[in-house]
Amino acid sequence: MKGIDTGKDKVKKICDVLKRETLEPAKKEAEEIVGEARSKAEAIIRDAKKEAEKTLQDARKEIEKERNVFQSSLNQACKQALEVLKQDIESKLFNPELSKILHQPLGEPQVIADLIKAVVGAIEKEGTNADLSAFIPQTVSAETINRLLTKNVLEKLKAHSVQVGSLKGGIAVKMDKENITIDVSEESLKELVSDYIRKDFRETLFRS
Repeated sequence: MKGIDTGKDKVKKICDVLKRETLEPAKKEAEEIVGEARSKAEAIIRDAKKEAEKTLQDARKEIEKERNVFQSSLNQACKQALEVLKQDIESKLFNPELSKILHQPLGEPQVIADLIKAVVGAIEKEGTNADLSAFIPQTVSAETINRLLTKNVLEKLKAHSVQVGSLKGGIAVKMDKENITIDVSEESLKELVSDYIRKDFRETLFRS
């Protein structure tokens, strides 16, 4: 014979039924929801970290790119500035100084006379008996130079005398029949000397 349930037992049975049929499924469902939410949260965090890392890498790449562009522009600007400086020093220091060095001796009567002797002697060695015209700077008188030349040289010159030309310094000897001029003027010597020493001058001043 079955025992008679007491009120306490009935309440306990009802609670057990509620727990089994309602609370436990709800708890399980809640755990599943929490687990799913946790997984989604972890996925979101992972994606956020990846996105943050990608953004950081992109930013670094962009900064590096900008830095390279800036460095390249700076290097180019420095090269251009240095080239301008080279040209400025060459035009304001090298060329005037070279002119000063050449102008003084090429305007001295003895130097002018020696140049004429050397050129006329060289022409004579080549066996040329052409009429010669020797031109000197306006700053020197023909009489002064004629006195410094030998009779043999003067006899080879037209009118047995040098001629005053438009030269700043130095001389020019023209072979009239051949229409050939041997230019030993200040300007031609400056150009000749410049071609030989400008490279050394630049390398000395601007050696890297």
